[in-house]
Amino acid sequence: MSHSKQAEKDYLRRSGGGDWEISKPFPAQGQVGGEGHAQDLLDFAVLMRVLAPQPSDSILDLGAGSCWVSDWLRRFGFKTVAVDLAWDMLRLGADRLRSSHGLVVGDMEQLPFRQGAFNKACCLNAFHHVPDMNAALREIRRVLSDNGVAFFSEPGVGHSSHPTSIAAMRNYGVQEKEILIQEFMAACKTAGFADVRLHPISTIVPLFELNQDEWMRWRSFTRSKRPFRALDKMYRAVLELVGLRKQDVLFEEAFAIRLLRELQPVVESHPVITAHCLPFVKPERSTDAAQFELLRAPVSGRTGESLSLMLRVTNAGTTTWNVVHDREVRVGAQLFDANGVMIQRDYGRFDLPALRPGGRVEIPLSIPAPQEPGDYLIRLDVVREGVHWFENLGTQPVSCRIAVSRPHST
Repeated sequence: MSHSKQAEKDYLRRSGGGDWEISKPFPAQGQVGGEGHAQDLLDFAVLMRVLAPQPSDSILDLGAGSCWVSDWLRRFGFKTVAVDLAWDMLRLGADRLRSSHGLVVGDMEQLPFRQGAFNKACCLNAFHHVPDMNAALREIRRVLSDNGVAFFSEPGVGHSSHPTSIAAMRNYGVQEKEILIQEFMAACKTAGFADVRLHPISTIVPLFELNQDEWMRWRSFTRSKRPFRALDKMYRAVLELVGLRKQDVLFEEAFAIRLLRELQPVVESHPVITAHCLPFVKPERSTDAAQFELLRAPVSGRTGESLSLMLRVTNAGTTTWNVVHDREVRVGAQLFDANGVMIQRDYGRFDLPALRPGGRVEIPLSIPAPQEPGDYLIRLDVVREGVHWFENLGTQPVSCRIAVSRPHST
């Protein structure tokens, strides 16, 4: 075992950083958060937006440490397996998660999982500690399925020379490498990934991405100088040659070069990269939508009785409802008073079968009449449990008015 790997195992004991690790990404009690904590929060937000995990995903949390990423992913309802070289760190993770389920001691260079065991993997600020990155990338590719994706958010240019890194290497013997974009993307391809993408503005537009050639052109463009850049242009090149008209004709060029030069060091200092087992295809945004036809509905009812309705529901979106591991999609009834003021949002739930986009089903509904006489409105919508009502995405619910009276006395 390499010296740095043993140092990683001993790090928690030698550093006394248990309180810091168990509270991560927040500061320990009595301390004040700083830039590092903000970066962790940002990294997780980017992970959610770029990797876009699904309920059916099995996610491998690489270099999990005290398992804060797995903790948060599980809170979002996703399944994770957390792997780390240091058992001491995973014990903190077990305390955090109140369970040791899905926590595995393992080396990224020799992952203890079968081939194709996961379809998503993530590594937040841990891969730069790995001694043999090429071996680790080959292992990550091995344990991913044929359509798998690995997400990396790591410190880049300037990290190894930062005083904090120098102190960590000197005091604890850990390794503090820099993840350099071109080298890392090339290493991913060598490890067997079919496509590798850099997400340079992932905090704003998560699926704006660049392949390796596009990133190299970006870097080349920002390093270009007049008059060589201008010589490649016609009319605009003549103007740019002498630096004229930046406020009108050449405003776009001047703005673009300034923007790219400002962004480049930010991107290089903390790159976000995804490695894909299949060629990258920008995913179409999935939408939940429904259409309704109320085929039968009473206009009146009596307290204590049930109201019988027949509803036709069409899947008007792009998602398939009620597939394995998906969040359940059901019809939901909401109760309003005669003026449209909601009385009870969750007034009833009714099961739906699996339904593909364009599919249609008719379902009978038996809804209890309100307990008090009066005029009411019952609104019917579709709800993806624990996620959203379809109305909030633009679906138009269907409603019926009901006059409720007391039963006739005998």
